[in-house]
Amino acid sequence: MPVITIEFTEEELAELRAEAKERGVAIKRLAHDILAEDVVRRRLKERFVEGAVKYALEYKAEFGQEFPEGLR
Repeated sequence: MPVITIEFTEEELAELRAEAKERGVAIKRLAHDILAEDVVRRRLKERFVEGAVKYALEYKAEFGQEFPEGLR
């Protein structure tokens, strides 16, 4: 299995250890889950924003007609 090395300050590592202990998981499992969750969350957010922009652009002309510049 591929491996990466990540450097932490003593304070950061202490926080990770404390969090892992509170969750009852190994620090490696905690670090893996945090990174994986962040990537998934970020990608979902990007997809949402792309969809919202596409939707807004589709209705931009109609919005402009319904709400002229002086009424916005």
